Amino acid sequence: MKASAWKDPRWLSVIPVACVLTIAVGALSLDVGQSVDRRVHDAFVRLAPTAGPKPTLALPDVAVVTIDPRSLRASEPWPWRRSTHARAVDALTAAGARAIAFDIDFSSASTPEDDARLAESLRASGRGVLATFSQIQRLESGAELEIVNRPIPSLERAAASLGSVLVPIDPDGVVRHAPRASAISGERIPSLARAALAVAAPETLRARIEHALDAHDATRVDYRRHWPEIQTISYIDLIEGSFDPKEVEGRAVFIGATAAEFQDLWPTPPSPALPGVMIQAIAYRTAAAEAMDEAIQRSAPRLLAAALLCVLAVLTRGRSGERTVTRLALFLGLAGAVALSGWAALWFAGWAMPVIVPLAFLAARYALGIERLQRHFHLRAQAHESSLVALERIGEATRKGSTDDGPQTGLELALELLGDVVGARGIVLIRALPDGSLTREHLEWRPHGGSDEVLRFDEAEAACALEEQRTIETPEPTLPSARVVYAPLVAGPESVGVLVVFGRAGQAVDAIHSRTIATVSAQLALTAQNLRLIERLRETFESSIAAVASAVEARDGYTDQHCRRLAAFSSLMGARLGMPEDEIRAMELGALLHDVGKIGIRDAVLNKPGRLDGEERREMERHPEIGAGIVAPVVGLEETTLHCVMHHHERWDGGGYPDGLEGEEIPLAARIVTIVDVWDALSTARPYKPAFSQTEVRDLLVKGRGRQFDPELVDLFFEVLHEQGDEMLELIARTSGHGVPHQ
Repeated sequence: MKASAWKDPRWLSVIPVACVLTIAVGALSLDVGQSVDRRVHDAFVRLAPTAGPKPTLALPDVAVVTIDPRSLRASEPWPWRRSTHARAVDALTAAGARAIAFDIDFSSASTPEDDARLAESLRASGRGVLATFSQIQRLESGAELEIVNRPIPSLERAAASLGSVLVPIDPDGVVRHAPRASAISGERIPSLARAALAVAAPETLRARIEHALDAHDATRVDYRRHWPEIQTISYIDLIEGSFDPKEVEGRAVFIGATAAEFQDLWPTPPSPALPGVMIQAIAYRTAAAEAMDEAIQRSAPRLLAAALLCVLAVLTRGRSGERTVTRLALFLGLAGAVALSGWAALWFAGWAMPVIVPLAFLAARYALGIERLQRHFHLRAQAHESSLVALERIGEATRKGSTDDGPQTGLELALELLGDVVGARGIVLIRALPDGSLTREHLEWRPHGGSDEVLRFDEAEAACALEEQRTIETPEPTLPSARVVYAPLVAGPESVGVLVVFGRAGQAVDAIHSRTIATVSAQLALTAQNLRLIERLRETFESSIAAVASAVEARDGYTDQHCRRLAAFSSLMGARLGMPEDEIRAMELGALLHDVGKIGIRDAVLNKPGRLDGEERREMERHPEIGAGIVAPVVGLEETTLHCVMHHHERWDGGGYPDGLEGEEIPLAARIVTIVDVWDALSTARPYKPAFSQTEVRDLLVKGRGRQFDPELVDLFFEVLHEQGDEMLELIARTSGHGVPHQ
């Protein structure tokens, strides 16, 4: 070849392309870019349509019996008796389950009776598969010791098969693969999913399934087969018989923990925390599809990927010397779209191609001299980077929101950041009830220095977006040149609300901003759901405290509204003093629990109708310390609550108990509770005295002003009692169903 021939533009274009292809093939052979591959493939799993590959019809589908929080609360303390698991086996066998796989450790013996009961049920069923696994422990000497966890011999003999629950974890901590079998103590044991499949499969197909087990490589778990949603049954419903047998009939059933207490939650491509038993169920569907030669997710062979890259380069190389820049730019766009579309199509067909294939192809096309597109790609990359940085800040804001100044803080900051990124004229977050209906309660954001215009949105469009769970973009009714985006806030099966984003007049909502809005909507939905759950937990906790207080009152012979009145009036005084809301709430709990220590006082002393003698009085005066000992270990209680329990019998002049605190040494909340406690005790009948009139009570409180009580707080209490006392007493009486006991 003549030297002048190398100056031909056609050859000049081949050189950089050849270099890119050489680097790409080398990268494929060295597994370079695995980290990027994992993240891209995970994103595709999350984007996979819910109407993906259906479970194979030739083999039984799967169901999961969940050991969930409701089952733990409703049943005996964990670990449950083996006889309880035997009842589960009996129920599933009677309902027609084809296999019963336990993702539970049975390596320790229980009572002989319970072990025999479970072994009997497994033997009678003939469908039980029990879990086994091993751990490698490195000794100080450097030697490795294998610790094997197998079911106890009686259960192993009764089971139809054993299954390994070992799964490999990728370097980034995510579970993406499942071995066909694991070597445990020198024996090759199939995975729990494949062992269950072998038991559940018809006799005519078992040889085919066992042949698939002979392969030694780990298979990629096809998480697209998480859909259609796997049938789940709560364990407590199973053993109580309150389930539909059709939910398990003809299925392979996996039993395992889904409650967070068991810490059997693993990061997976579709979910940051998926229970191990659900991973086994998805692996079962994957193994069933593979056994029937149906399409599953597979890692493409490196040579196939390299060959595909070379073919793409040859077919679309073109001749840069014969095209204008504009025509070549158009050709590049079309070729790139074909390459990426083909790569995505291969992925959804089951071949997980390395991401370097389309990236290297696009790099080769760029090497042909499309400099004109460089700035366009650069600007788009900057826009993506800006969007991702904003999303990171929004995620941080929503995570910290519930621990700052209040539950709204994080949501408001997230709306502000989103508005800045997408250039919104305003944003409205509409809340939804648990049933999915929208409320009139909403949170608004406008940019600083913006107009105070009313943000008007279409309630019908918002309801439609939430009901159909899709983002809707429409022209704004009062400003047709502007666009409004309605994005549903959905967390799992729960509808949380709708995010309404008002665009600026004359500005379109581009694709990047649309994706940003959708991603922020998902983050806000999780945040709002967490706030809703926190509020429910707080309500449950406070209801439990009220129940404890009522139990103490019932034992003491008081009216059962003493602690409620104490909490209500203490809270009114705290509000008048400008106490923070969380401190008022803690004081209310302290008022409810102030006499909990009387649990430790004998009935003969507690309910004695006459005066107490010296020994009895000393015993009674121990109840604040007893109560503090009961309350102090409770996780989540504020120090203010403990102060009310410990110091509600201290005196302003230092003559009280148990510590003899004086004046402002006594915590403020305890001083408030003391006054209300004495007022209510004097105003109501007790076993040892009749009720005093309000005039007599007032005289006694005034007499104790500056001696027993903080004088300023006594004056404040009289003010609260005069202005709000009757209304508060009537409200407490109405909510309890009792009449007002005060005179």
